[in-house]
Amino acid sequence: MRRATGFTLLEMLIALAIFGLGTALLTQSAWSGAWAARQAWGETAALRLAQSVAAEAGVAIPLADRPTEVAEPNLPYRVKIVPGAVSPTGDRDYRVEVRGMTPPQMIPGASEIAVSGTARGTEGPVLAVLTSRAVVDDTR
Repeated sequence: MRRATGFTLLEMLIALAIFGLGTALLTQSAWSGAWAARQAWGETAALRLAQSVAAEAGVAIPLADRPTEVAEPNLPYRVKIVPGAVSPTGDRDYRVEVRGMTPPQMIPGASEIAVSGTARGTEGPVLAVLTSRAVVDDTR
């Protein structure tokens, strides 16, 4: 009796398993790269926002003696200016913190208004911190 040429069922299953494993690894790698790119974009946007607020601090945005929240409408960030000590030369150090906003927690079947205190979300992780110095004008 002569043996038929070709692949056996076991060889086909092993080849299919190797192909599936390779495809799963490539897909995971692609999703990981897309997530990292999105994360980097968010951190870059937060740093640019911190630089913009730091440039306006002491000029368009007055520096206070306590931490001040800067209203940035329609952005998923919370910006805070934290003052530091005043140097003998009259300069004040301050820190601009940009935090991400965590999405509001929704209860299934409830409206957004029904979940108190979460209409706009809460503070998330710090995305950017910028330390700068401004001249304090005490001649007001």
